[in-house]
Amino acid sequence: MSTLTYFQMLALRLRKDESGAVATEYAFLIAFIAIVAATGMTLLGENLSIFFNDIGLALANAGDAIPPLPS
Repeated sequence: MSTLTYFQMLALRLRKDESGAVATEYAFLIAFIAIVAATGMTLLGENLSIFFNDIGLALANAGDAIPPLPS
C-alpha cells in the first residue's frame, strides 16, 4: 500500500469517526449553562438582596407600630 493511499484511508476513517463530536458538544453545552447560570445568579442575587433588605426594614418599622401591652 502506498503512503498516499494509507493517508487517504486514514483521513476517510477519521472523517467518519464522530466520537470526538460528542465531547465537543458537551463542552459547548457546559459552557452555555455556566454562562447562563452566572448571569442569572448575578441578576437574581442583586434582586434578592434588595428584597430581603426591604423585608428587614419593614419588620424593623413594624415593631415601632405595635402598641405596648397594658399593665
